[in-house]
Amino acid sequence: MKYIQVPLIFLWRTWFFFINLFLVPLWAGVSIPFLFREKNYHIVYWFYQMWARSNLFLMGFWYVIEKDKEILDNNKQYIIISNHTSIIDIMLIFSIMRNHPLVFVGKSELAKLPFFGFVYKKTNILIDRNNLSSCIKVLKKIQNKIDSGKSICIFPEGRVSNSSTLLNPFKDGAFFIAIINKISIIPFTIADIKKKFPNFFVIKGCPGKIRVKQHHSISTKNLSLKDKNNLKKKCFDIIKYQLKIFNNKNVNK
Repeated sequence: MKYIQVPLIFLWRTWFFFINLFLVPLWAGVSIPFLFREKNYHIVYWFYQMWARSNLFLMGFWYVIEKDKEILDNNKQYIIISNHTSIIDIMLIFSIMRNHPLVFVGKSELAKLPFFGFVYKKTNILIDRNNLSSCIKVLKKIQNKIDSGKSICIFPEGRVSNSSTLLNPFKDGAFFIAIINKISIIPFTIADIKKKFPNFFVIKGCPGKIRVKQHHSISTKNLSLKDKNNLKKKCFDIIKYQLKIFNNKNVNK
């Protein structure tokens, strides 16, 4: 069966490349007239959602989301955090957080991509983790986005995890920002993507269901910076525990 499966997987992953040769110029292109005024970001965000949802549909992915019993306030900002294994994570969060326009904090290398890089740089926050001055500037940019009413999504592992480790250690940034601005954190746990669409260059993956857990928001209202490490550990433990639950369900099937 391997000689049949591998060519099909290769074609399927190549399909992702070709559909984005169309989808990125389409949705990024129509968003350009709205990029230059902050008040138009809700329009830009809708285009991003269309890009994300189009990708999920055309790649044969659908998500099943489990939520704690909480209704999010559409007039409230949040810091979104999640485990991170693939670009599909970004598409999922765009698709789920429909009523909370957010910006991603991402790696600066993406800005080098033709056309996409311009739009990405214009609307998201880029960070060079090897450059201290870049990190300081990023904090200021995040603060500007928060002041303009946007939610922020940060993957606290710092980069896409390609290792076999369940969850890499978290960095401080998301928790520092949440406490300073008294913004609640919403942890997400995303399962299945490491097997279905890993972000490294191997002939591996398949369409199918992606399981997502949206955890109850964690208030930072009464926290100070001395609580940062405890908050970070709490969020880490929540996501890691849920990943173990997802993995155990796979084993017991």
